[in-house]
Amino acid sequence: MNKQQYLAMRNQLMNEAQALIDAGKAAEAEEKMKEVTALDERWDAIAQAQANFRALNTEPVAAAPAIPEDATGKDNAADGAMKALESEEYKVAWAKTLMGKQLTQDESETYMMVNEAFTHTTENTSIVIPKTVTKGIWEMAAEMYPYFADVTKTYVNGTLSMIQEDTSSDAAWYEESSKTEDGKETFKEFQLSGCELARAITVSWKLKEMSIEDFIPYIQRRMARKMGAAAGYGATHGKGKGSSGKPEPIGTVTALLSAEGTPQVVRYKKGTSPTYQIILDARAKVKSGYSVNLKIYANSTTIWTKLASIVDANKRPIFLADPTGNGQIRILGMAVKEDDSMNDGEILISNPSDGYHMNINKEMTMMTEDHVKERKTDYCGYAIMDGNIITDKAHVLLVEEETAVSG
Repeated sequence: MNKQQYLAMRNQLMNEAQALIDAGKAAEAEEKMKEVTALDERWDAIAQAQANFRALNTEPVAAAPAIPEDATGKDNAADGAMKALESEEYKVAWAKTLMGKQLTQDESETYMMVNEAFTHTTENTSIVIPKTVTKGIWEMAAEMYPYFADVTKTYVNGTLSMIQEDTSSDAAWYEESSKTEDGKETFKEFQLSGCELARAITVSWKLKEMSIEDFIPYIQRRMARKMGAAAGYGATHGKGKGSSGKPEPIGTVTALLSAEGTPQVVRYKKGTSPTYQIILDARAKVKSGYSVNLKIYANSTTIWTKLASIVDANKRPIFLADPTGNGQIRILGMAVKEDDSMNDGEILISNPSDGYHMNINKEMTMMTEDHVKERKTDYCGYAIMDGNIITDKAHVLLVEEETAVSG
């Protein structure tokens, strides 16, 4: 039995199980799913035996010159799988698989091509999410968590090493005969090795009977709220890998509050709004090189109960609508963005595109698990990502404090 035969047999058994479930034959459906489990175990054993045989049967040979991927046909296969991943046919096949519906022959072939290309181990039972669906999930998440949306992202598998600015000295002028002094720049290296992000949603079997056109946006909305909340929290308040509990990215708020002496944190009296002068003092802490993409991030409560009430020395509000008429609110020229990951009273003035780096070590995939007795299905989104600030000079945080003195 090869992998294609295994996948075809598994798909057939799952379709038979679904038919039994639809007919109300729960006990027979349970037995059919036991056949699926037995088939999975049989395939795992075959795959392991094949791997062991190849290891024993391979004779050491001298290293050969690298052969271009396209010469072996692998590159063409990868291109075909990538095109299929972005196709409407794969999106329909993906949705029908999640809904437990039978695939056509063409849909089944497209589905197997994509998942064989992008899942690399027999233990991996995740389903590759169509590009358009993944994009939709992150776009919806970005509306609720714009800080995560605005940070610089890369998509590098494995560990990514980055340079973090620590301190920086200014350049100086010298006479021709003078010796140039060494600069005092110091840098630290940090590694984005990846933190696992997994969130599950549960859907009743009754809801799975909706049309594919309704099912896809429904799953997108539900997953965007779950995955977006976790990703948004990670970019602002993630505790890092040294914290108790599961590894998380280092969030900007966490990094600023944990810095020695907290030089980029400004405090204002709890129960009040920060004054105009406090806002000016905070803004002055961001280095001029990071001014272009500077924005203000806070949750809805903080925006409308604190920021909206600030006036300047002449009692004029500084919370102003953008004159271009795009609905954007600005303070001192900086766009104000509502971000649900921020806590009440926290105001983050930040340039995330230049001051924070997020690496997506593994793009989002999805796994499913049926619960026959409860007639429900769990859909679990899974991704690996990691992040940290590049420099604290691109950010300043305003927080409430009981003992702070109003400016």
